[in-house]
Amino acid sequence: MAKLNSFQASLACTALKGISAFFKALPLPAGLWIGRRIGELSFWLNPKSRRKAYQNVRIAFGASKNWREIDRIVWDLHRAFGQNVVEVARLTLIPARGYEQYVIIDGREHIDAAIKKGRGVIFLSIHSGNWELSNMVGSLVGYPYNMVANYLGHVNQVADLLDSWRTSGGCRIINPGIGGREIIRALKRNEIVTLVADQGGSDGMNVPFFNRDASMSTGAVRIALKYGVPVFLVDMHRVNIEKHHLEVEPVDLVVTADPESDVYENMVRIARRFEEWTIQHPAEYLWFYKTWKYATDRHVVILDDGRTGHLRQSQAMARQVAAVLLEQGLKATVSTIRIEWRNSLSGLLCGLLSMMRPLTAGLGLLALKPFLTDESYAFLCSIKTDTVISCGTRNAWVNVWLSADNEARSICVLRPGGPGPAGPSPNDFSLVVLPRHDVKGQPPVNAVLTKVAPNLIDHSYLDNNVRGLVARFSHLKLHGRPKIGFLIGGDTKGVVLSEQQIRVVIHQLKEAAGKFSADILVTTSRRTSPEVEALVAREFNDYSRSALVILASKNNVPEAVGGILGLSDVVVVSGESISMLSESAVSGKKTIVFPVDGMDRKPLNNKYTRFAEMLSNDGHVACVRTTQVAEAVDRLLRDKVKMIPIDDHTALLSAVRKILQ
Repeated sequence: MAKLNSFQASLACTALKGISAFFKALPLPAGLWIGRRIGELSFWLNPKSRRKAYQNVRIAFGASKNWREIDRIVWDLHRAFGQNVVEVARLTLIPARGYEQYVIIDGREHIDAAIKKGRGVIFLSIHSGNWELSNMVGSLVGYPYNMVANYLGHVNQVADLLDSWRTSGGCRIINPGIGGREIIRALKRNEIVTLVADQGGSDGMNVPFFNRDASMSTGAVRIALKYGVPVFLVDMHRVNIEKHHLEVEPVDLVVTADPESDVYENMVRIARRFEEWTIQHPAEYLWFYKTWKYATDRHVVILDDGRTGHLRQSQAMARQVAAVLLEQGLKATVSTIRIEWRNSLSGLLCGLLSMMRPLTAGLGLLALKPFLTDESYAFLCSIKTDTVISCGTRNAWVNVWLSADNEARSICVLRPGGPGPAGPSPNDFSLVVLPRHDVKGQPPVNAVLTKVAPNLIDHSYLDNNVRGLVARFSHLKLHGRPKIGFLIGGDTKGVVLSEQQIRVVIHQLKEAAGKFSADILVTTSRRTSPEVEALVAREFNDYSRSALVILASKNNVPEAVGGILGLSDVVVVSGESISMLSESAVSGKKTIVFPVDGMDRKPLNNKYTRFAEMLSNDGHVACVRTTQVAEAVDRLLRDKVKMIPIDDHTALLSAVRKILQ
């Protein structure tokens, strides 16, 4: 926030004094009613704070509460905050009227007993409930009381006014900058000092808070361990409209011969207790703070559109993100969400609404609710993510909305579409991954160009998949004959994989297998038509050199493609499957690709053929007609053709580093 000049600060102070006078003149129930309305207005008028609250509540309760319960917590948080503001404006009334009509104290006897020991007392709290009111109560319990609070230097006159309200009950303010010595002096005078734990910042200690590391301030525990000062956890929450419950609970600190280990163990126990209190009254915690800003883990979400090839490409990018985070000392947790639309028009309607995002952005994920199934929408509302990854057009708009709502990085693999309903612009993403064959004209400035589609293929991946496949089909390891892999795709937009084409290729493969006494390993994909699958079953089930036949519609084998690539000496791929062709080319296996016809059963010149021809011209694969497959297998098995490996890894890592720095 920019620093206010003296005139602006004077105006702000005058306004605050007027607001305070207004609320002090009203009966408390009337003032709190107005406070709730103020909170409700802030829910709608301050989308940035609302978005941050949703993000934090999802971290804390995404696994235990549904989206309606999360909505309710954020709504009630705003209402509670509005009431707290009204009570802060009325703080100076409390010393004269007594805190008893506002707050019930539970645990007062612990304070009295600790003060008698003469070593002072540390109150430790988090930003939950009306902590300003709790500080006023602390000032009035009958013992000298100090609170550690940041001085708002950019609004110094306003800060002075707020401090005058805080100290009207006798409290003394200690500013953190010079607070260390002052805290020790106050404790040696047998006084109470209150500190907060949940704003450790970059100097704090990361401990689990709702299953994710949060930076907690360790000052209270370090002082207590060094000087033997008793520590009490303090929780403040509203029990009805006009009254609060202040709970004071002693902490038995762990003390061993390892001081630093003691600090961590005690902070873990303290954070766990605050977590338990927060679960009991979740709307009381100030979820507007960046509680988990310094966490060492990051959440990566993949949006799955149901296409296996797209999912693998997204998983490959998630692996790149995880590698870069590891370089930064961070750990990636990857989740996959299957996005399902309510009906065939939902994606189009979502695109139309998304074109008006400047007007509708304040709705957050609520804008997606009419278009997604309840399950998909609930999943999106239950997570806080740091990076969102999608592939293709279908989930591109969901990526844009989800990443904006979470203030996350967004990665789109393949061109997302144009600025219209078909999909967002590449500029709506942090990074767009484009194979070179898919680029027309000048590529977007935020694009990284690759030779092939991103994929998971490396030596480790192939080895793991081979082990998995052999574990399922133990006969694959009984002999060392040459192996020919056959990866069959299927019909896609503007392309048909016909029975006639596959029949020709099968004939060619059998010819080559007979010549080299080779085994054939076959897998279809989810896009393969029933007619082609039936043909594959007829041709290979009783064929003597058929070592493996996996029909994707009948048997889901996750290791099928990777295992076949790892086991095969030569791989034959249908030309419409950019994902499988990319994986085969990157695997280092000798790869043959044959073109697939258009819907009119005539040869095509489209992105699929251009992709295959580009790889063939660069020496990465052999692109041949269906009638030339046997000849190509012959040349490759005889090592008459050498193929050049593909490596897009360096370019992808560099691009991901830029958006995560």
